[in-house]
Amino acid sequence: MGNVKRWPVLAGVGVVVAAATWWIVDEMPAVDDAVAREALPPIDEHLRAKLWAGTLAGTGFPDVRWVCTQKVIETRPDGERVKIGLVASCDEVMKEGGGLVVGSGFRRQPMVYLVERTPSGYRVLDRKLAEDGAGYSPSVKAMFSWVGARRVIHGASPDDPKTVSPAAFGLPDGTPVRTRS
Repeated sequence: MGNVKRWPVLAGVGVVVAAATWWIVDEMPAVDDAVAREALPPIDEHLRAKLWAGTLAGTGFPDVRWVCTQKVIETRPDGERVKIGLVASCDEVMKEGGGLVVGSGFRRQPMVYLVERTPSGYRVLDRKLAEDGAGYSPSVKAMFSWVGARRVIHGASPDDPKTVSPAAFGLPDGTPVRTRS
């Protein structure tokens, strides 16, 4: 008789687990790799063009540029447009001698880009940055899906810009990259 009473409880638990699993999987941030691949070049260009003048820019050295890496967290259709949630890290870099020197920079900046497809590719329409300080977590939660926000808050991070800095300057892998003292 005891086994008969357990079946409804076990069945109920099974239904709850299945529903929770379906809800979590349905809420997973999806990345449309084709959209991300096509949209990242104009996003990268926009990101580098909208940065502040860093510590190296004011020195008068030639060929100072921003090098950025991004980790796409999610792509979400928004009508005819697409919201691309990502985390970016950027360094201000210049050539010096046989190597590279890093000046200013930032790490793990969450942002959401609004892009639209044009005949020539994707075009950036808008960008929203996460707030600093006490506004960080609430702004990330407002910008990203529930699961995307959790990934950002719990440490999703792009590669270090130093790993791609030599290639950005047409230099071989292994070129020394140091921080300006």
